[in-house]
Amino acid sequence: MNHLHLFSLKSFRRYILTYMVYICLFLLLNSFAAKRNVYLMPLENSPVILGFAHGFKDSTWLYIEDLKFPALIIDSTQIFNERFYFNSKKLLSNKAKQYVIRTKSYSDFKNFWIDSKPIVFSGVKGQFRNSLVSGSVSHHLFEDFEKLSKPFISEIDSLKRNYGTTDSLIWKRILDLEEKLMQSSAKFIKHNYQSIISAYLLSLYCRNWGLDLSTQLYNSLSTENQRSDYGFAVNRFITLNKKVEVGKQFEDFEQKSVDGKNIRLSSLKGKFILLEFWASWCGPCRKDNPNILKIYNDYKSRGFEVFGVSLDVSEVEWKNAIAKDKLTWVNVSDLKGGDNGAALIYGVYEIPSNFLIDPTGKIIAKNLRGEQLRIKLESLFRN
Repeated sequence: MNHLHLFSLKSFRRYILTYMVYICLFLLLNSFAAKRNVYLMPLENSPVILGFAHGFKDSTWLYIEDLKFPALIIDSTQIFNERFYFNSKKLLSNKAKQYVIRTKSYSDFKNFWIDSKPIVFSGVKGQFRNSLVSGSVSHHLFEDFEKLSKPFISEIDSLKRNYGTTDSLIWKRILDLEEKLMQSSAKFIKHNYQSIISAYLLSLYCRNWGLDLSTQLYNSLSTENQRSDYGFAVNRFITLNKKVEVGKQFEDFEQKSVDGKNIRLSSLKGKFILLEFWASWCGPCRKDNPNILKIYNDYKSRGFEVFGVSLDVSEVEWKNAIAKDKLTWVNVSDLKGGDNGAALIYGVYEIPSNFLIDPTGKIIAKNLRGEQLRIKLESLFRN
């Protein structure tokens, strides 16, 4: 009996000690929280996004937008004591989605991925693009890709910025780095074929990587990813792309002009045609328009035409840019932005971009700009 009594007493003391530890921890945590005007909430009532926003003033508004519909705000909240919460359950889904958290003026923003579970977000004013996101499997995988690609991209950008692309040795190094980046990226996509991140990455780079590799990678994706919006975009590229290259015949297409008429590229056949891809929102395009206009005015009487294809989505902005830049040549668009049908046919992945077509319909040059275009035309018309 004495032994049993002694055991019970020890158990009771252990229980009391454990209980006191829990009480002390609870009081300590709530005291810590009270000093910062935050409160501890039960797990079942936790926010979808628990955020820390360092350096922001109280009452600063933050917004979440669906990146597929930039104008659609999913949720909004305010920052207090460098904390914020998003509670919309719309953000949680079995299928990972990409969103952006931004300030009202877009001075600070961060793209991120969220799956079916709440996440923790931590950022600093002025450095919001480098915010940390934890709790999202898809976002962590996307960060893995960024770590993989960053060394290649940084060196390529550094070489172009410091040396340009005219030096043959520098250009060879750039091409080598781009090839290694492409192969590393392809390996990443194949390895993660079941993740939506792979479908997303392929939709971004398929035009750059070309038809053959893109088809191979698309076929390696899971059926679910092939049927996603990103997979659909890749499949559209694969279906439309014609592997257009210098030395081959041009590929015909039809789009609407500014006055709503359907115009085909072949309507200008028999002349030297500059097929120019551009957009109203593209700074380098707008900067080069005056150069093209001057060359066009100098050579149009000798059989030179420009066929402009805009990668705009706004008809108003497209037409305003044409009027402001005084572009008097044929201008067409399907107003599908980067998903423009002609851009997919010709594999255009950056703008400005152009193809020079001779009177027989043969593509004789690509991406001639400024004096390069003038020199080429002068040579052609002299002969």
